[in-house]
Amino acid sequence: MERIDLQGQPLDLDITLGCGQAFRWRKCDDGLWRGVVRDKLVELATDDGSLLWRTYPDGGPGLVNDYLRLSEDINGIYEKMSERDPLMKELSMRLRGLRLLRQDPTEALISFVCSAANSIPRIMAAIEGLAEHYGDLVCEKDNLCYFAFPTLNHLIKEVSLPAELSRALGFRGRTIRQVARHIIEQGDGWLLSLRNVSYPEARDSLMQIMGVGRKIADCVCLFSLDKDEAVPVDTHVRQLAHKYFLPDLKAKTVTDAVYKQVVDAFTQRYGENAGWAQEFLFYEDLLRTRALGRGIKWEKKIMS
Repeated sequence: MERIDLQGQPLDLDITLGCGQAFRWRKCDDGLWRGVVRDKLVELATDDGSLLWRTYPDGGPGLVNDYLRLSEDINGIYEKMSERDPLMKELSMRLRGLRLLRQDPTEALISFVCSAANSIPRIMAAIEGLAEHYGDLVCEKDNLCYFAFPTLNHLIKEVSLPAELSRALGFRGRTIRQVARHIIEQGDGWLLSLRNVSYPEARDSLMQIMGVGRKIADCVCLFSLDKDEAVPVDTHVRQLAHKYFLPDLKAKTVTDAVYKQVVDAFTQRYGENAGWAQEFLFYEDLLRTRALGRGIKWEKKIMS
């Protein structure tokens, strides 16, 4: 495998690839993380302050550098968040190595459309099913075939789907075709061009797509368009905001007004890194939920 010196910048692959921001990564029995990024199968591991990587077919380090945002000062981001309150200081130490990814915007958008009212296993099954059914073969490795994420032109085709994929997609299959048609109508490069506009403009442009609400738009902004101030809000994030920032928030549902109130609370505390803070809190809560589900006593050590 090739080696990239991380130069003291934190990277924990288990956290970064397992925190719910991307759905096509699996950890192999040998400890390697394996996933398809664009038109490559990528294998990743860390060792003594370095990232080990290889791709199939062979390619240069540019894909990995871009996807993992290796050129950025992650220590600086952690420091800025830690200066805001003890909560982020504790989390940035305990979850050290969590990074936001720079995913392909089309894949991110379709993936989070699949995530609507869906469980993570079903989301993963739906996305892999789409790739296998519509995408091009990338390579075969260890008797498994790996497929690229489908092109938009493939996604708009109304063909008969396998029963398992149809069940995993449910009502989202029709939405995916609508989203794909909208992106095509905007012209080549439109979605990627949203990296070069302000966060509000990118978010509002995405919300013009039928089937794309505020949360999905914010997920795409945060995980693929470099809008680190975006804060996706769902019921869990609302509960976390109530617990840590908004004790007087009584609403149990995420209305537009509640969504704005939660976003404002994150933004006031963490500024341009509000999305990072949200992901730290989201993943910490996910770990707690997993531990409780396995009957493990969860000792909370964070002071709010």
